[in-house]
Amino acid sequence: MKKRATIVDVAKECGVSQATVARVLSGQTGIRTKESTRKRVLEAAKKVGYQRNAIAANFRLQKTNSIAVSIADITNPFFPELVKGIQEVLRDAGYSVVQLYNDWDADVEQEHFDYMVRTCVEGAIISPSASTTGFDALQSTPFVLLSNSDKFAMHDTVGNDSRSGMRLALERLYQLGHRRIALFVGGSMRSGSNWRAELFREFHRERGLSVDPELILESDYGVSSTSSFAAARKIMNSFLDRPDLPTAIFSSNDILALATLQVANEKGIDVPGRLSVVGMDGIFSGEVSYPPLTTVQKNRREIGRTAALALLDKIKASEDGPARRQLLSCKLLERGSMGPAMTGSQD
Repeated sequence: MKKRATIVDVAKECGVSQATVARVLSGQTGIRTKESTRKRVLEAAKKVGYQRNAIAANFRLQKTNSIAVSIADITNPFFPELVKGIQEVLRDAGYSVVQLYNDWDADVEQEHFDYMVRTCVEGAIISPSASTTGFDALQSTPFVLLSNSDKFAMHDTVGNDSRSGMRLALERLYQLGHRRIALFVGGSMRSGSNWRAELFREFHRERGLSVDPELILESDYGVSSTSSFAAARKIMNSFLDRPDLPTAIFSSNDILALATLQVANEKGIDVPGRLSVVGMDGIFSGEVSYPPLTTVQKNRREIGRTAALALLDKIKASEDGPARRQLLSCKLLERGSMGPAMTGSQD
């Protein structure tokens, strides 16, 4: 392997001191250098293939121009579009992005926080692996959390208004005549699903409807998307065999909804004639499923862009201000997997 060219090689090539070479190549303007000398140095640098070691230079200045992005699940199709939004903003601002994922392991997550401090990243955007995640290691590092949980109220957060999004779906199902709706929660989240069950019950109470406890289903939490899909299929293989099926199932994410849709298709259950299926997130797979999945769409790229802009504001701020919580609205994308309740199915 060819050895990396250094300022020593440049100095030998053009016959000037290493100090002069360093001044020219670093762009220092405090000490004037003859134009002829500057050209000799630049020509020599090009000839020997010298490239400035930006990492070393930045560490000397305690400035790395890098931002860490930490997520729990690299297999979750929710994140690519979100990270794309982050990168768009940070690239324009002159930053590079270091991506880290912890596979829902809290210890690995803390190791990544230590890594961020050791490598002097200038900020971090973090999707916490759990509601109990601690950030003491990042006291000197500006960070923004990707979360809509009240449990992180003391930190700057950016997330979706998932509560309003879930209500959009339930209200539309109600308009379509559905009175027996199931709730399916779990998947790529460690916690935070209690509010979904509470909102589900509240929605029914407001309309004078009872809730069958057997229609609130839970799958595994804090697992990869592939494991989540497999677990959801197993649950639905049993649930969809019951004689008293609901007329609709709302799932807390599209992975659970797609597993439900796939099992329904395999069992010959007419979707949406007999069973409506609604998900949440708006991942691409829902567009190409059969039938196409109705979903509560989250604007993932805009979430990423908003989080990146919020982090840049924190980096520029001379002192910490009050924690800022930003919630982006969701919208219901009605596709082929949702329709009117089957005649005679209402309670």
